[in-house]
Amino acid sequence: MITDEAALLRRAARSVDCELVIVTARQTPVASDLRLVLALIEVAHHSVLIANQFDLIREQLTSIAAAVVARGPAAARLSAMTHLAGSQLSHAVRAFVSRDLTVAQRIDIEDDEIDKLNREVFEAAVSLEDVPQQRELALRHVLIARSVERIADNAVDIAEQAAFVVTANRSEFTDASLPRRRTLRQPF
Repeated sequence: MITDEAALLRRAARSVDCELVIVTARQTPVASDLRLVLALIEVAHHSVLIANQFDLIREQLTSIAAAVVARGPAAARLSAMTHLAGSQLSHAVRAFVSRDLTVAQRIDIEDDEIDKLNREVFEAAVSLEDVPQQRELALRHVLIARSVERIADNAVDIAEQAAFVVTANRSEFTDASLPRRRTLRQPF
């Protein structure tokens, strides 16, 4: 299923690119139209990046031996991360389609929880005893967690494009290189 989703995202991104070129070439766009075209190009790009992460996750999942049982909290954290990333993607799409700046800006705050869970999966892997099968599984969990975290980061980038379409200001919600601690005050 992940492979199907990745292929679907890639086809959609190519289709968006083609349509945007045609629209731009055939019409005399105004500034708001051009903002939308630029934002859609970025959204298509992020869709391809998400598809790439789906492929990386699939590779890790298919490499896990069926007999190996996860010990520790990593699997539950990965499950929570995938739920949150899916929610973020849904919210980013909703913000973009409805041009809702408030929803777009709140996605960045929601991303903090995914970053925290990603760190916890890594810390769980580092703290494992020296059982080779468990270490391999833990390392695969770390790689999957990183891919899920990147999917969520792309959702934030899509939300930034929604904000750009609404405000005409191009900016990142936060500088990812700087640590931050915030909490989401209101649910979506």
